[in-house]
Amino acid sequence: MKRRAAREIAFRLTYEMTVTGEFNPDTRAELTASADADSREYIGSVVAGVWENRERLKAVISKYAKGYDFSRIYKTDLAALYVACYELLYTDTPRAVIVNEAVELSKSYSDTQSYSFVNGILASVIKGELDGSDN
Repeated sequence: MKRRAAREIAFRLTYEMTVTGEFNPDTRAELTASADADSREYIGSVVAGVWENRERLKAVISKYAKGYDFSRIYKTDLAALYVACYELLYTDTPRAVIVNEAVELSKSYSDTQSYSFVNGILASVIKGELDGSDN
């Protein structure tokens, strides 16, 4: 399974957690049934990382979602942002890959304008959290 497909599964599991407030092992088992061991490991680490760091990730997203109340962010956008912010802050995945795939997930699963919102927040996260030039 390609990393993009694995990331989409991580996104879908994160979306479910965002909506329900909990992790469902049955959904994970169903979505990862055809995944190879490496992909299952990646998916598991991302989902666990998002869950364990959700308060920090929420704070980071809220900080850069200027003018948007966190509770009003579309859940699909929020799931894409959680996965992307987790990867930006806690992994060595190339930034361009993370942002591109988060934008593509938003284009596929959310409103027609959501991808620019997601892209803008991730650009601000990179600038402020990773490059240290917070505005």
